[in-house]
Amino acid sequence: MDTPEVSKVEEEVTVAQNDDENRLNRVSHELFNKMADYMQTELSGTKDTYAMLEELNEIALDQYSNLTHSTSQIKDSLNDLDVKYKLLLPYLEQLNQLDVSVASLEQATLRLDAYTKVLESKFKKLEKR
Repeated sequence: MDTPEVSKVEEEVTVAQNDDENRLNRVSHELFNKMADYMQTELSGTKDTYAMLEELNEIALDQYSNLTHSTSQIKDSLNDLDVKYKLLLPYLEQLNQLDVSVASLEQATLRLDAYTKVLESKFKKLEKR
């Protein structure tokens, strides 16, 4: 038979165990809530990072698209210039030939001028006699 004192101690132990279980349940619940908040924060940060990376990728894609367009225009312009250069090439060759002829004519003029001076000198000598 249990004495009232033993019953009272057993009752106190049971109450203490219940209090410990309640406190453990409350602390566990609080721990899981804080862990859930932490995980939500981490996932939110990761989501924001991926959103920023997606935006950067879209900007880079636009830039590469613009560069591709510019490169295409430059290529077309260079092709046009090449065609025009090929059309002008015969005229450029004629200009080069004309330049050679002018240089040759200039040399002949200089020689003729020198010869004229020699003749003029001889003529003056003959005049003096």
